Amino acid sequence: MVFQIRNEHGKQLYEILEGISESSWYWSIVPEESYYSSSNNLNDFRSSLFSESETIMDGKSFMKHISKEDYYLIFADIKAFPTLESIITINNETDFMKSSCKLGLIVVDSVQVIIYSREKQILLDISERAESLGYRDIRFLNNKDTISAVWGWM
Repeated sequence: MVFQIRNEHGKQLYEILEGISESSWYWSIVPEESYYSSSNNLNDFRSSLFSESETIMDGKSFMKHISKEDYYLIFADIKAFPTLESIITINNETDFMKSSCKLGLIVVDSVQVIIYSREKQILLDISERAESLGYRDIRFLNNKDTISAVWGWM
């Protein structure tokens, strides 16, 4: 699925995932461009939201981390796994299908959010949440569109 968030400082990851993320999940975070806010100026950043190297966080720590202060998302690539031992690098659809990844979330260009999951209920819950938050252009992707959007090939 894909939708548009507001291009502003806030706690968008927390807004999207609150009530959906399970505390038992482990989050794999690829270092991208997301920053803590210094002010509401879109170009005024204090520090990186996530580590500059790939990071793994347990569910409670992850949710606390994304809820404590405002940040500005430019690019983000995070994935939820059911156990620490199940975390793998996912580079393509084959890797994803072989994995036990519960949810992938990608932010592109500060506004576009792409969500992928094999679990229909997760997608429906996030769609409902996005709609309640006033996010725009919420739509489900077919398999071909998802592959293209997430891994850049058809």
